[in-house]
Amino acid sequence: MLGRFAPGIRRANGPGQVTGDVRKQYMSRRSHQSQTADVKAGSVLTPARNSAPNATVMKSQVVPRASTGMTALDIFKKCIDRAKSLIRIHSAAHGNKSRPEAYLADAHRASVVLAVSALDAFIRSFLIARIRARLVDDKQALPPTLAQEIKRFLKDDVLLEAARKSDLLDRVELAFRSDFERKSFQGVKSITEALCLIGTENVFHHISLSASVNEDHLKIDVDKYTKRRHIIAHAGDFDMSKNPPPENTITKPYAENCIKTMVLVATEINKI
Repeated sequence: MLGRFAPGIRRANGPGQVTGDVRKQYMSRRSHQSQTADVKAGSVLTPARNSAPNATVMKSQVVPRASTGMTALDIFKKCIDRAKSLIRIHSAAHGNKSRPEAYLADAHRASVVLAVSALDAFIRSFLIARIRARLVDDKQALPPTLAQEIKRFLKDDVLLEAARKSDLLDRVELAFRSDFERKSFQGVKSITEALCLIGTENVFHHISLSASVNEDHLKIDVDKYTKRRHIIAHAGDFDMSKNPPPENTITKPYAENCIKTMVLVATEINKI
């Protein structure tokens, strides 16, 4: 029994019953409201075939990692927890020694690599989710950069087939995932260009206003830690401009500030 009725629903054939046509209208309206809420909550709508011939329904699917129910930011935070753990491992390993063993500094180096890589992975997953959401939202025009990329990925024959099978969202997602596998979202330039896909121009200006930080200083820090990540990962954190190459020093505050910067960028981008 439905009890109270939404406006426009009347009783018929006895208490607690509604006419078939009105019930269908009511359920259709509730379904639309549920789909709208899903998109706002970070879910997207993906087409699925109904059992009836030539019928298509929409089902809600969380992107990315739908099976886990975790958002891109949730996964990013898990990675950052690991980076923070590496700093704690360093402290626990040397105890009360005023001069810890030199090799323990590698824990700080590893935390920098992990933090920068976590932001890279976050942006990749975040973009996939937002691209799908923009395609679902038929009230706004697609950002020019996004429309251009979709046309580049999906030619006329593919678009026709997508229309026939009602799987445009899945085809677009697959195309972008494949493209993103060959790209890095590390550093100011790469991140700025990537966010243009969802219509956000000059993302670091947006972040600086939202977080009340200096834009130039933020950009310098992001590129500084990104460059250090590359030196650690590809050159063992040695200064290859000198002969013989000396090892670069790294401190706990440096690693902590790197993590803080990556968290700030990811948190503010997630608000877009």
